[in-house]
Amino acid sequence: MRRETRETYVAVESCKESKVEIEIPFLKHMLETLIKHSGLGLCIEGRDLLGYDDHHLVEDVAIVLGRTLRELAREASEEGRLERFAWSLVPMDEALALCSADFSGRGSFHGELSFARDEIGGLALENVGHFFETLAREAGMTLHLRLLAGSNDHHKAEALFKAFAKCLSQMFGTRGGISAKGFVDL
Repeated sequence: MRRETRETYVAVESCKESKVEIEIPFLKHMLETLIKHSGLGLCIEGRDLLGYDDHHLVEDVAIVLGRTLRELAREASEEGRLERFAWSLVPMDEALALCSADFSGRGSFHGELSFARDEIGGLALENVGHFFETLAREAGMTLHLRLLAGSNDHHKAEALFKAFAKCLSQMFGTRGGISAKGFVDL
C-alpha cells in the first residue's frame, strides 16, 4: 500500500525483516513497538515532503497502515485465520492501557487518552489519538483504547501502542512480543 500526496509519501508492505523509516523519532519508536508486539511483518516508510509539522505524516501513516490491516484482515478472514474480536491489558512501568478491538467493517475509535506534555521526540501527543482514530476508520475496525493509569507520557503512549499490538497479535494469530527467554534473572 502506498499513498503519495503533496504533503507526504507513505508506503507499508509485508516483509520478513520489519523496518520503520520515519522522520519523527518518537513515532518511529511507537511503530517499531507496534510491529514487534503484533508479530506482523511490516515495513513502513514515511516522508514529510513539505515540513509543516507532524500532523500530515502521522495521519497518512495511519491511513496506509489502516488500509493494510483491512486487507490483511480480509485475507485472513477468507482463510479462516482471523479472530474478529480481541482485547488486551498492558502495563508499561506505572502506565496501564486497555484495548479492545473488533474487525466490524464499521471503523470507529473510542478513546480516553490524556497526556501532560505537548510532544515527545517530534510527535505532538494530540496526534496519538488522531493516529488511532484514523487507523480504526481506514481498517474498518471498532477500536477502544483507555489509559487506566500512568504519570509518564512516554510510558502511557507506549502502553497504548503495545495494547493495540497485542490485540492485533490475537486477531491474526501471530506471536508478537518478547518470549520468556528474554527475561533476566533478578
